[in-house]
Amino acid sequence: MGYSLSILAVQTSDAVEALQQLGYVRTGQSCEYAREALSSYALRTNWFLIVARGCDSHFLQPKMLGPLSEHFPVVACSIEEHVMFSSAEYWAGGDQVWRAEHVGENSPIHLKTSGIPPRGFEVMAAEHKEAQEADGGEKAGVDHYFDIPLNAAKEVIDFKHDEDIPGVDY
Repeated sequence: MGYSLSILAVQTSDAVEALQQLGYVRTGQSCEYAREALSSYALRTNWFLIVARGCDSHFLQPKMLGPLSEHFPVVACSIEEHVMFSSAEYWAGGDQVWRAEHVGENSPIHLKTSGIPPRGFEVMAAEHKEAQEADGGEKAGVDHYFDIPLNAAKEVIDFKHDEDIPGVDY
């Protein structure tokens, strides 16, 4: 079993305003990470996370990300581990700044990028490429490229869906 998630990170200390921009309100209830249809969490890094089950939440669409990013920088991730699909994108000022996407069904070495990726992206992507080659390249039984978009997002928000963060109760 693997994750199927949509993650939206909004850079703000005002979670209520970010949620209002999306038409959501906080319930005040606690839940286990990624178990409910929709949940949220304020990171110590001044990013507010909204996590939805399923990789295709409506808040990942450009018509939502553009207007929201006019108020706050945002990072959006789509994760479907069952088919090794991952994407991450950064929006600011109403525009998409960068996007990275891996579609494992196309190839374990598939990577599509656009825009200006975050600092360190090229080095990180080269490390994953080297690991993939060391494990057999396209014929490997592992998919290192899957993590490239998600690690790009982590460079910005300091969060990755499958890693523990000290002090966070999942």
